[in-house]
Formats: sequence, structure tokens, C-alpha cells
Amino acid sequence: MGSFKSKVEEEEEYNSFNEFTINKLFLSNLIHTELEEMQSNPSADFKCLALESNPQDWQFAVRGPNGTEFEGGIYHGQIKIPEEYPHKPPIITLLSENGRFKTQTEIDYFSNFLWRPRQKVRDTLLRLIELLPTYPDGALGSVEYDKEERRVLAIKSRLAAPIYGTDERQKLINEIHKYMLSKTPPVPSNGGGDQNDRDRRKQGIVTQKRKRTPDKILFYKNTINADNCKRVGFFDFEKKLRSP
Repeated sequence: MGSFKSKVEEEEEYNSFNEFTINKLFLSNLIHTELEEMQSNPSADFKCLALESNPQDWQFAVRGPNGTEFEGGIYHGQIKIPEEYPHKPPIITLLSENGRFKTQTEIDYFSNFLWRPRQKVRDTLLRLIELLPTYPDGALGSVEYDKEERRVLAIKSRLAAPIYGTDERQKLINEIHKYMLSKTPPVPSNGGGDQNDRDRRKQGIVTQKRKRTPDKILFYKNTINADNCKRVGFFDFEKKLRSP
């Protein structure tokens, strides 16, 4: 009886090992296929590279969406492919300050609830780009900066690749940054955003300038000097001079 039990245990271990090996092989092939697809059909919106020492550990960067305060920015991050992929989503964290998501913190949006096994890493990165200009309303792993602060971070993100991790990882980060710089136009001088955003910023600047310089009317003998005044009421002023 003891010998029979031992054989059952051995068989279970063998089956378990085979299942693990098959799953690992399937995952390896899936990762390799996705990476090859990205390399053969490169995007100007993002780039991914996997560590040779761990193919389930990727570096990536996305560029900020056009017509927003993120336009021209380059945002680096890390992707970890779980063993259960594609039944579980990739784990996404950002390394670059961005004004929307915390750095080095798993982005809560890409949870099991919203993930579908037919999706790929490419889909996740495109969704990340769409989420950047949104406002989180207190969502876990988010920060809430105004548009001007986000624009400053977009400019900063281009200056240099983030320093992070091992030499192997840093080499990938630098390579990705160089590629993204070649594909990402500079941050617009008008501040990005749609035309309404630009008009509001412009109006705000004009209003501030008007507030800085108060209206001045100086009288010296028969001369009137009016600075920063839309009009001077000469008619009323003349009546006052003539009135007894």
C-alpha cells in the first residue's frame, strides 16, 4: 500500500512539473512573440525592451498625448509580466514624474477587473497614454497636479533618462530614451492642450499683467498724463473745473 501511494505521489509531482514546464514555455513564447511584433512594427508612441536576464521584466517609455499638457513628454516605466499572463494583466509602474501617477507604484487601473486575456502589452501602454491627461479623483496610486505643473514635468522628462536599477536595466532605459527623443517633438511653446486651454492661459496672462500696473492719472499745471487707462473723462473733468 505504501509503495502504491509513493507511485501516486511521484506521478502527481511529474504531472505538476510537466504542467509548470508547459506553462513556462507557453509564457516564454508569448512574450517573445509580443516583443517581436513590437520590433517589426515599431510605434512612435512607445517602446519596450526586455531584460536578457529576465524576459518577464521590461522597460518602456511612452510619449505624452498630443493636444494635452503632456505633449512632448517622455515617460519611462517598468513592466512585470506575471506567471499567469495573459490571464492576469502586466504590472505597470512609472519611473518618470508625470503629474498623474505616483512613481514606482503599481498603477491600480490595470487590475484584474478591467483586464481581458485577449489584450496585449501594447494595448495596456496605449491605454496608459489615454489616461495621462485625466484627473484621478482620489484613485489609489494617483497624484493630482494642475496643467501647468504637468507641463513643467513634461519638459523635465526630456532632459535625461531616469537613473534606475542595474547596469543592464540602465542600458535599456538609455536606449529607449534615445529612441523616444527621435520620435517625440519638443513640448510646444504655447503650452500644449487644446485651443480653449491656450485661450484661457493667454487670457489669464493678460489679466495678470493688467493687475500688476494700476491706472495712473497725473496732473501738472496744464498737462494731464494718463498711464494704462482706457479713457480719461475730459468732459466731466472740464465741468468740474468750470463749476463754482
